[in-house]
Amino acid sequence: MKHPLRILIVDDSPEDAILIVRHLQKEFSPIYERVETPDEMNEALDRGGWHLVVSDYVMPRFSGLGALQLMHERGVDLPFIMVSGQMGEDAAVEAMRAGAHDYLIKDRLSRLIPAIKRELREAEVRRERRMAEEALSATEARFQSLVEQSLVGIFMLQEDVFIYANPKLGAIFGYDPDQLIEKRSLLDLVAADDQIRVLTRFLRPLKEGSEPLHIFFRGRRQDGTAIDLEVNGTRTLINGSDAVIGTLLDITERRRAEAELSKLWRAVEQSPVSVVITDLRGHIEYVNPKFIEVCGYSEPELIGMKTSILKSGNMNDEFYRDLWQTICSGKEWHGELHNRKKNGELFWESCSISAVKNPEGQITHFVGVKEDITERKLVVDQLRQVQKMEAVGQLAGGIAHDFNNLLTVINGYSTLLLRALDEKSPMHKEAEQILRAGERAADLTRQLLSFSRRQIMEPRVLDINRQVKSVQKMLERLIGENIRLVTALAPDAGLIKMDPGQLEQIVMNLVVNARDASDTGGVITVETTNCDLDDGYTHRHPGSQVGSFVRLSVTDRGQGMTEEVKQRLFEPFFTTKEMGRGTGLGLATVYGIVKQCGGYIEVISEPGQGARFDIYLPRTFQEEESLGKRQLDEDIDTDHTILVVEDEPGVLNLVVHTLRMRGFRVLETTDPEQGIVLFDQHADEIDMLLTDVVMPFMSGPTLAEHLLARKPKLKVLFMSGHTDNRTSFEKKLERGMQFLPKPFASDALIRKVRDTLQGTGSQEVTRAIPGGSN
Repeated sequence: MKHPLRILIVDDSPEDAILIVRHLQKEFSPIYERVETPDEMNEALDRGGWHLVVSDYVMPRFSGLGALQLMHERGVDLPFIMVSGQMGEDAAVEAMRAGAHDYLIKDRLSRLIPAIKRELREAEVRRERRMAEEALSATEARFQSLVEQSLVGIFMLQEDVFIYANPKLGAIFGYDPDQLIEKRSLLDLVAADDQIRVLTRFLRPLKEGSEPLHIFFRGRRQDGTAIDLEVNGTRTLINGSDAVIGTLLDITERRRAEAELSKLWRAVEQSPVSVVITDLRGHIEYVNPKFIEVCGYSEPELIGMKTSILKSGNMNDEFYRDLWQTICSGKEWHGELHNRKKNGELFWESCSISAVKNPEGQITHFVGVKEDITERKLVVDQLRQVQKMEAVGQLAGGIAHDFNNLLTVINGYSTLLLRALDEKSPMHKEAEQILRAGERAADLTRQLLSFSRRQIMEPRVLDINRQVKSVQKMLERLIGENIRLVTALAPDAGLIKMDPGQLEQIVMNLVVNARDASDTGGVITVETTNCDLDDGYTHRHPGSQVGSFVRLSVTDRGQGMTEEVKQRLFEPFFTTKEMGRGTGLGLATVYGIVKQCGGYIEVISEPGQGARFDIYLPRTFQEEESLGKRQLDEDIDTDHTILVVEDEPGVLNLVVHTLRMRGFRVLETTDPEQGIVLFDQHADEIDMLLTDVVMPFMSGPTLAEHLLARKPKLKVLFMSGHTDNRTSFEKKLERGMQFLPKPFASDALIRKVRDTLQGTGSQEVTRAIPGGSN
């Protein structure tokens, strides 16, 4: 294949041009253009793309020398061959001097093709050489510019003295380069304390042929300011003599920034709050140790993962959409997150998330600062629970006194009416309904006082296993045949000190609650065991106390609870049961009783996974109290005089009527001060004081103190449905005083009066007749 050749022919003869082209076609594929004036040649050169120029020597309107001159003026470097019909030696010399590369006679064109090949090769060589020279020149210029404008100090030393210093080096030390070159050594710019180190560890080793070296040292500016420097140096030869070429960098600001960064890093690493940095898609790039401690994942498990690894599933999608929209708009987001640890434990975090922007204002990352507020929320929730219960408790306390007085009258007279009616009489069943309704009302009042912690407690040292066994049969009947009750009672379960009736309330309420959660059947397990709570447990469970406890656990396999239900579980009147199946007081009552005796409740439950209630009751190491045998009603000695003081006339009439029916002599009054007068008049006759606790102008305990001061052997029996100063009153009961809770019925009253007169009072007897009926 012939090589293409674009040729510009400067000739006034078209025939000569064709002759030249035909000759070239032997080895080339020529494309040509013929011009014969300067203007035509200029236009052709403007179009470009020519490989060479062939020109006649003499033409009417132009000449070969003129063509050469035009090319030189335009700076065009193309092979130029002069071809003429008659060209003497002098003309050829003149053409060669003017820049022609060769000359030929038109009738001797045999040399044309070799000449063109030669000139094309030489033109290529010239082009490559020119390009190399231009590149070298550009490189030298760029290098010179780079060195002169470098942000790094660049220097050369011979005999430790500067032979070159760029402007940046001078600026670092506060000198012009001319003040350094040939005038100062590197050691002149080194702080006194570092001069020996620079000499022995940098300059001398380089002079002795060391490999390139890199050290840090303190320098001294012209104004005396100390600066931190980093120097790199290597040995070289300049003009045949040893020299050092090196770079020097002022790292004063970098050192300061590193110190600040190090301080910031330590602060973040040792921060008491969690810190996390993510990319724009939420992938974790950094977490501090506190973050790892809180969530339980290791750093390798977190890096590269999305923050959604901590999602609990308790926050809806709209919540997270709002969060992302806020931070993606560049605004800071504040809020609380409910997250899940690696071990599945849920926890709350107070969180602030903000965008990290680059100098151009573009968001590159997000940083979150979070604090574990689980304990704080628990405390707040408990405080809210206490406040709610306190509010309801105040309401309950406000009505309990009067309400229990009314129930005492209702239940008492209902009992007397039942005794007087024939069991076959239609009115007997009606009276039973009245008593049954009164007993249910009394139970409701007791629940109100229990969860509000206003119920009078008569604590005893109890064997918890024995108490559970005593109600097991009743519980089995209560839960029905489709649910199995299983007990796992630890043989070594310790003793507790609490009111037996209240322990019974705890067990019954928890089992009934488990039954209602297990409508389709299943197993309810009641367990007891000893356990010690340490600081770690109490830290994780605010409200608990360090110490030795007996744990009572009730577990079901029912429907379980959501986190929202668990948060409200102990609220009074809160229930998830349908209308008519619960008052919402059962678990609130349990909470009140447990807190009243210094215990703690933990609930473990998830939807579909059943529930477990762990009740921690303080363990006591006192001996268990034995119960005396009950004496029969026929053993009652009624040859006694009783002073009854009760401000409610209805209750007073019932008590007096009941006592007189059984044969007691009774003195009565609604006024405590009148009671003192009656006592003064009949002190020798009166054997026992039966008094209400809460009365206007003077309380029952105060009245008792007045009378006991005058007659120390006087027997005292208190009765009340509620007392404001519960703790103080319970201390009186612990000293041997007897107590009859309202509402009560005639049988309970007579039994308690008998026990008080005989000094064998057992609160268990009263508790065994909760509604006042035997």
